[in-house]
Amino acid sequence: MAKAGKVSTNLQHNILERRNKRRSGQRPPRRYYLIVCEGEATEPNYFDAIRKILPNEMVKRISISGEAKNTLSLVKETERLVTERRKSSCPPYYKIWVVFDKDSFPDDDFDNAIEQIESRSFSDDSHTEEWHAAWSNEAFELWYILHFREQVGGPLSRETYSDILTQEMERKYEKNAGDMFDLLRSNLNLAIDRAARALQSQAGKSYHEMNPATTVHILVSELMKYIEP
Repeated sequence: MAKAGKVSTNLQHNILERRNKRRSGQRPPRRYYLIVCEGEATEPNYFDAIRKILPNEMVKRISISGEAKNTLSLVKETERLVTERRKSSCPPYYKIWVVFDKDSFPDDDFDNAIEQIESRSFSDDSHTEEWHAAWSNEAFELWYILHFREQVGGPLSRETYSDILTQEMERKYEKNAGDMFDLLRSNLNLAIDRAARALQSQAGKSYHEMNPATTVHILVSELMKYIEP
């Protein structure tokens, strides 16, 4: 495993490879997903809006949880949910995504949470689990901002996010709004490309230093492929 706080070459390659494969022209195999979010409303509302537009066979395969936990405690809670699922009569989760922000949490906690998540993927004779971190530095609303503008320069403080979104949307940004996916969907592909460029521009840095950057676009791209040939 890479040293805590440093992005390994393999992890960077995997992030960029998933980005480059997002438009392969084929729908991915139907998988069981668990999406565990740090927030109780903002992130779950956004991903639930995506789930609702997916084919029926995928809607029932995606579980979304808002835990009001952060970084390392969120990883532990995700482990608990996955273990509980393994012991149940339901099919085990194949894709496990943990969604969280840097915010003002300690640098080591943020870096270690990502490292722990990315190291948990495994495959054996019984089943496969793919663990991924959909992190944002500094906060999830960076993903919203990328629907309107490029962000490949210096650090962007989360304290400015609300004002930027209010200006760009020409309406007051409400943090826990349930309609953000619908409002922003027309610029989704632009946001995905901008997020990929922002992430690539930060390559080689420690996770906590990669500001502005997010990997939310990788999860969004993956889900959208179930409705986009």
